Amino acid sequence: MRQPLSQKQTPPFMPAENHFPKKAMVSSTARDLPEHRKQVEEACHRMEVFAEKMMENLTAENANAVEVSLRLVDEADLYIGIFAHRNGYVPEKDNPRQISITEMEYDRAVERGIPRLVFFMHDDHPVKAKDVETGPGAEKLKALKKRIGGERVVAYFESPADLRAHVIQAISQLKNEYKKEHGEPPHRFHYVHPMSKPPEVYVAHPYTLLQAVGLIGRAPELNLLTDWITNTPPSGGQGGLWGAILNIIAIGGMGKSALTWHWFDKIAPLERPDLAGRFWWSFYESDAYFENFIIRALAYVGRKSVEEVKKIAKPEREDLLLKILDTEPHLLVLDGIERILIAYARMDAARYLGDDEYDRRTANYVAEAYGLPESAAQSFTGEARLRQTADPRAGRFLRRLSKVKSSRILISSRLYPLALQTVTGHPLPGCQAIFLRGLSDDDALALWRHFGVSGQRDELLRMFHTFEKHPLLLQALAG
Repeated sequence: MRQPLSQKQTPPFMPAENHFPKKAMVSSTARDLPEHRKQVEEACHRMEVFAEKMMENLTAENANAVEVSLRLVDEADLYIGIFAHRNGYVPEKDNPRQISITEMEYDRAVERGIPRLVFFMHDDHPVKAKDVETGPGAEKLKALKKRIGGERVVAYFESPADLRAHVIQAISQLKNEYKKEHGEPPHRFHYVHPMSKPPEVYVAHPYTLLQAVGLIGRAPELNLLTDWITNTPPSGGQGGLWGAILNIIAIGGMGKSALTWHWFDKIAPLERPDLAGRFWWSFYESDAYFENFIIRALAYVGRKSVEEVKKIAKPEREDLLLKILDTEPHLLVLDGIERILIAYARMDAARYLGDDEYDRRTANYVAEAYGLPESAAQSFTGEARLRQTADPRAGRFLRRLSKVKSSRILISSRLYPLALQTVTGHPLPGCQAIFLRGLSDDDALALWRHFGVSGQRDELLRMFHTFEKHPLLLQALAG
């Protein structure tokens, strides 16, 4: 008697000792989810996981479809399942249970014991009538979803981009769990400066920026920062009082870290000599994850040792930190906070997409922000989820941070954190945003001549305008 295809001997999963799963089998129905499958492949690529080519046309004419599909599961060390409203193709032969190939794939992954990440389409996801199966197939799909939901936690996606964000977040969490099980730290730690006590400044991560010769230009932005820290109404008298959090948003190489450092180091202590302390934290460093920030910040403003703080329960740490910041006037700089957002969940994330592409895919838009170009998107729904924090606790903390009364928090970021934005696209109360653009004509010329390069003003400006006077590109050209 011929053995059913779905019941043939299954090779056991043999987890590699020294690396996270590298090959994923992405399982779904094909014809109704082409864009979703593309987004999952891109998400896997972002997370350095190879997405095995998915079966696109499983039909009765392809007698080997089941064997090929199950072989993909057998060769994978990670299963990713996407479930919408179609049960999919059900082979007639060698299929006594009369189940779909999609269900066979899931069962094979369970049998092999490989990690499984499962995503269901949300009820709010737009669908076409032709993509919703009815009859016996719908009942079988309902039963399968119920079984899967009872076996593990599933995530719900509302769009292809939302699914992509969910996959990135899920793989990131799976990697952290894997490293924890194998006794590996989540990051390779960088040097962290020894703790100092207020009012002495504390710079957690010294790096080459701090030895830079100085900032060229940016006087309007520096003045805005000073207005913010002194609670002076901006020029024109609009906007009312400033809030606790000011966000400097800019693409890579625009000079946001240089601007914030120059102001933090040279100007803020003169404008606010009454500050109880100044704290600089860079999320660009590999040890600078959210929990480590909370520990170091509380140790600094609370005048405690790091060891003392680590003995405090995590929720209590956040409460204590917020209480001190609410009652004492500290200045905190959180540099590069995009590194804790879903879109930048990797230390090398910047190499995968260009700046304009990240703006488009994350709907990087904040209503009424200073410096926002007229060409900016006027909608931030859907894709904006990529601007959520990878750790939900971090998002909740940022929202609470916006309500502190005495302290000021300066954030520099490639993307505006969604946690600090309302559903209408405006900043939360207590937050403002500055979108940093290219240099002014005079600043661009000053930077060019700072490097000892000559040239006629009009000719130089015509050249600078071709790349929107981007500071890093200008420096590269001068070099």
